[in-house]
Amino acid sequence: MEPSPVDLPHQIRKIGIVNSSKSSFVKSYDTRLEQLIALEERWLAEKGTEAALTGLFDELAQDERFDTVRILDHLQDQPTDFGTRPSHETWKKIAAICSENGVDAIFSLASHETETHFSLKKTKLDQMDMMRDRTRVSAQEITLETLIENGWRIYDPQQRILVDEFTSNEQIVASAKGVSSVDALQAIDQRRETLIAQSKSSGSSYAQRMQPRKLEIQRDYYVVGTKNFELAHGKIQEGEFQEAVALLEEEIAHPKPRISSRACYNLAVLSEYNGNLSAAMNWATKSYDLYEEDVTLDYITTLEQRQAQSDVLKAQLAYIGFEDF
Repeated sequence: MEPSPVDLPHQIRKIGIVNSSKSSFVKSYDTRLEQLIALEERWLAEKGTEAALTGLFDELAQDERFDTVRILDHLQDQPTDFGTRPSHETWKKIAAICSENGVDAIFSLASHETETHFSLKKTKLDQMDMMRDRTRVSAQEITLETLIENGWRIYDPQQRILVDEFTSNEQIVASAKGVSSVDALQAIDQRRETLIAQSKSSGSSYAQRMQPRKLEIQRDYYVVGTKNFELAHGKIQEGEFQEAVALLEEEIAHPKPRISSRACYNLAVLSEYNGNLSAAMNWATKSYDLYEEDVTLDYITTLEQRQAQSDVLKAQLAYIGFEDF
């Protein structure tokens, strides 16, 4: 289990969510097609922002750490772009907003941008004529590539720190055919629904950055060297870890330092697998003392990083309400 990327201060129990994003739009168009795409972008900017905020709200509302989660939509017409380095006066404003709305911190949708590029190519399309016969006619195929970018920030007015800043990018591609380019555009199915769902997912994913997460990692270990290494490998594959440990421990006193070192290395991996990072570090250090190999030194560095993360993780889990992991 890895600690969450965002280490929230424990005193933050009440969350206020604001929309600080401002979208820019093209004001002139060369063709009818460009005008229709621009109008679609306006709709998506409005609905996509709402979806992103809803996704964040829904996810945070399920987090038992927080007593209150509110979307402060009544601030929509007020300037809430606090920037990345708020001034003394800006921090006072953030603190005032928190006080007036009974929250401890501000989660801000700092930016929400949708940018669409389109391409056209000639193609053929089956169409029914007046006699209801199927004929093949010249047509246009349009492809829309839409980039959705959401920027998030968390402000803690009590400590006057920007707790986190994060930007996510997602690309959605859609295409369709039509007799004209406008017909092709109008023939695209489910694009709005897909883009709104993606925006909501962005908000949900950002909220999940507050949570520790489980990851699957891989470790290499030595499977040859002596008969016991081979037997231990078979036991590991069968899930009989204690038997594997017993076989490897027999090789610790092997007269060849390289063999005894690698036995210790394998014992370190097994200790880490069983969640005992302290024992893993002891075995890895002993392995390097017996026989210096770069792979062992790299593993010791990895274990040191995991131990540091473990301390952060324990504090986060205690905040969430779990004593052990």
